[in-house]
Amino acid sequence: MPKPSVSARPDYRAARTRARRRSRRRRRQLRQGLLALVCCLLLARGAAFAAENALDALFLDEPAQQLPADTPASVSDRSEPPRLEPEGGLPAQTDAREALEDYLAQLPGRVSVLAVRPSDGLTVAWNEDEQYYAASLLKAPYALWLCRRTENGELDLEQPLGGWDGTAREALTAMIARSDNQATAALYTRWPADGESGFAAFLEELDIPPVHKARALSSETKITGTLSARDAMQVLKAMDDYFATGTPLAETLKQAFLNTQHEFLITDWPMAKKYGNWTGALHDIAIVYAPDPYYAAVLTDWGDPVKEAPEYRDYYREISARLTAFMES
Repeated sequence: MPKPSVSARPDYRAARTRARRRSRRRRRQLRQGLLALVCCLLLARGAAFAAENALDALFLDEPAQQLPADTPASVSDRSEPPRLEPEGGLPAQTDAREALEDYLAQLPGRVSVLAVRPSDGLTVAWNEDEQYYAASLLKAPYALWLCRRTENGELDLEQPLGGWDGTAREALTAMIARSDNQATAALYTRWPADGESGFAAFLEELDIPPVHKARALSSETKITGTLSARDAMQVLKAMDDYFATGTPLAETLKQAFLNTQHEFLITDWPMAKKYGNWTGALHDIAIVYAPDPYYAAVLTDWGDPVKEAPEYRDYYREISARLTAFMES
């Protein structure tokens, strides 16, 4: 009897092997597809970037992605037109300066000159730090100090003043316009100016450094202390600043300086000025209201309160002419 046939048993191991191969093939194909997609995207981005640069080059008329070696300065970076040096740089100013300095070098005694034009800093200086007995020049900062205290409500210039026939304001005007010593004495007897009263601190506020002998006006000291042309310049600047406030008292004081009754510094313009004359001191300082205003200070040791030598006025007249030629050139 023939043996019955036996059906073949399925090979599961071979089937699993074939399935794994198909899976790996599909994953490989997927990775290749993704890689191809990424490459296409990168190529498209590069093409767009190149096109953008090409358009920039077309419209900006310069090579794409190429910076110029040298870029021009912006308007704010451009150099300003050249300005004169403070000492004066034009040929006419150089000549005027030399003419003034040559004359100053020939004069007797000690002489100091400092002049400044605020608008452009034009400056001429000669022995500007030399100290001289201040004499009546000290009345100028004293008047400023009294006015500041009045504006701050610390004192009243409208009250009658002992030792003076009138108000303190009238005495203040006379002290400046006529350099009246009686008015000055009446004022400093009522309001002494020294270290204890705050006058020394006021001078330091004006950038006038202290000296070995304190500057003061009082019954005990009378008028003491020294000033240099540089110190006098600080007084003139402070005067100008105070006048600019335009208060009624500032206008009164400015008019007093404009009405001064002496002639040492001479110009063709109005001047708010103050002089000082004593033994070893003959000074004149001024705000000169020229079309381009300037400050001028001349200090010397020529003074004599009893008899004024006529040559002193001649010296001042020549200094004025040469100083004007420089400052108004």
